[in-house]
Amino acid sequence: MSKKASATLKLALRSEKASEAIKAALEPETKASVTARSRVKIVKEGKNITLFFDASDTTALRASMNSYLNWLRLLKELYNSLNA
Repeated sequence: MSKKASATLKLALRSEKASEAIKAALEPETKASVTARSRVKIVKEGKNITLFFDASDTTALRASMNSYLNWLRLLKELYNSLNA
């Protein structure tokens, strides 16, 4: 029996420009996945971004989500430091 895991992360951003920048920054990571255990798809709709995570198991799902959440945190810190 094959175990599958999935999750969806929806982000409501302040502007369409911000959502475009985040999508552009994260999208290369979706194409250069190191492992076949997880896949991520990014969809932008106006100011909002949705990340769809699919993984072969919960461990791979957690690792993938942690990576993207860390990248998002880094992007937020970078944005805040540039606008300080």
